[in-house]
This record gives sequence, structure tokens and C-alpha cells, in this order.
Amino acid sequence: MPSVPDAADGLSVHLHPLVLINASDHIVRFRHTGRAQQRVLGALLGTLEGRKVEVHTSFELLIGEESMGDSAIDEEFFKQRLAQYLEVFPKYEFLGWYSTGTSPQESDKTFHKKLQELGDNETPFVLLVDAEKLSAGKVGQTEDLPVSVFDSTTHLENGMATVEWKRIPYEIDTLEGERIAVNHVSKSATTTSTGQGSESAQHSTSLTNSVVMLNNRIKELLEYMKDVKAGRQPKNHEILRQLLAVCQAFRTPQDPDQEREFCAEYNDASLIVLLGTLTKACAGQSELLDKFYLAVDESTTRGKGPSLGDDMKVERPMLSILST
Repeated sequence: MPSVPDAADGLSVHLHPLVLINASDHIVRFRHTGRAQQRVLGALLGTLEGRKVEVHTSFELLIGEESMGDSAIDEEFFKQRLAQYLEVFPKYEFLGWYSTGTSPQESDKTFHKKLQELGDNETPFVLLVDAEKLSAGKVGQTEDLPVSVFDSTTHLENGMATVEWKRIPYEIDTLEGERIAVNHVSKSATTTSTGQGSESAQHSTSLTNSVVMLNNRIKELLEYMKDVKAGRQPKNHEILRQLLAVCQAFRTPQDPDQEREFCAEYNDASLIVLLGTLTKACAGQSELLDKFYLAVDESTTRGKGPSLGDDMKVERPMLSILST
């Protein structure tokens, strides 16, 4: 595996939400169509101004199943799609490609060199998405995006061109229209995953994810303290002071007024739930009585059964009482 040292080199990489949505959608579709073992591959488009790189959009690449060599790339499809995008967005250019994984593989060099020729870009970027962290049990339970960006450099070594990748930091940049679209997509995804479209369900899911993230962070701090105590990590007094402040914050006693207010809100919410359940039960009982009276009246009118005795009759006003 080639070396991938961390280096910023003054680059400022800005990823827009559409790129991340396209890549994640590409991965999920492969997973649900029985092609989870295949790596997804796509092209990155955007603008490059000096040392500032903005990746705005992307499109999928058609790759053969045998390998990622020259013959596996549909060159005609790549050139056609790239020309279509550049016709609509003249300021865009080919910036690199995206795939799955945590770091570039040795087998990616052939594919990378081919895209250098097709995209007329000597140093294309590589965006990798960790597909394992996109599983249903881990989505929304971490603050860090499972995305890594690498810058490529090509140099001659023993008369042969060698490609090296350097990990570079990135930022998420959004425009006003993109923020609105991402908010709509996130609400739709929450509704689909929970099966409920109410704001209460979405709020509960958000709180659950927050608690899980807090629990993960506390576990990391606990592991760090164990390593320091065992001598596996050097003591950092600044970090230890911050940990002490966190522990003291957790042990802060609750304000009696705040506790009473919380109990009052909890009781009010429980009462509303109970009233809703009681109202639903009364409505169901009222509907059952209506159907019962209808069946008895029809049976009496047609002479298919005896009429109710006086001691078995239920007064109609009971329906109004139950429905209130």
C-alpha cells in the first residue's frame, strides 16, 4: 500500500453537500442490489482557484467487473458526461474521483493514471468514503464524517512514474439553496428510517443519536485515563484539567426548582398521552355500539330475530357520553 502522510500544503478543500449525497446514494444502491463487494467509482467536478478547491458535484463512472485497468473504464461514457456537465457549468473542471475505502490502494494507480489522461488533470484528488461506517447501526452516532480526501503527486523514480497520496483536511461548504435541499433530504431520510413522519419521532431520534455520541466520547476519555494510569500515554495536564472539569459538571447537583419544573412537564406530557388513549378507547366503544344498534335494528325490522327486551336495552344518550 502506498504511503499516505498527512499534509495540508496550503490547500483549502471545500466539499459541497451534493457530492456527499451522490457518493452515499451510489454506495447504498450497490449494497442493496447485491453488488456490495464491488467498489463504487465516480468523478468529481468543481472549481479550482489558486489553492482553493471547491468540489460542487459528481457523477458515476462505468467500470467493468474484472479489474480497474484501462479496458475497464468506459472512456466514451466519461467523455460524454464530462462534456455535458461542462456545457451546463462552464466554470467547472474535472478535479478527481471518489470511491470506497479508508486509504488509496496499490491497485488504484492504474485507474488514477488513466483518469489523469482522460480528465486532462495531472494531480486529481481522491475522495474516499468508509462504507463500513455507513451501516444502519452507526449512522448519526458520530460527529465525524466517514470521508477522507487525498491529494496526488506524481514523480519519477528509477525512470518510472510513481504516484503518492497525501491526506489533506477539508471543510463542508453550503450555499443557501443547498442548505434547504439538505434539510429536506434529512427529514425524508429520518421519516423513512423511523417509519414515522411526526416531529416528535424525529426529535426522539435526534436525542437518541446525541446520547449515543456522548456515550462514545465518554468511553474515549475513559480509555485515555486508563492508558495514562497504566503508563501507555504521557500525562497532559491541560487535558487532565479539562477532564476534571467535565467530571465536576456531571456531579453538579440538580436545582430543586428545575427538578420540579421537569417533573411538572413530564406529568403534563404523560397526562396528554393518557387522555389521548382514553379518547381513542371511547371512540372505539362508541363505534362498536353504533354497529351493534344497527345490526339489532335491521334484525328486528326484517323479522329475523327477537327484539331486545326492555332489560337489555341501552339508552342512546350513552353514545354521546362515551364520545365526549
